Amino acid sequence: MKDATDRIEWLEAMRELNSAKKKRPLKLITMKIDEDFLEAFKLKCKLEGVGYTTRIKQLMSKDLSARK
Repeated sequence: MKDATDRIEWLEAMRELNSAKKKRPLKLITMKIDEDFLEAFKLKCKLEGVGYTTRIKQLMSKDLSARK
């Protein structure tokens, strides 16, 4: 029963995240990342034709969606 409750809570949290995208402004965050790592990531994103912050958001969303 606990597993079902956890899944329901997770689904509700995902619904809130999806609805929040349309209603609330974005939150500015600060992270410390190795400069070479960041530059390599930015270059890879540029070669793929996507902004690096967009890619970070895509990766976060994919990670959250995979945690079913």
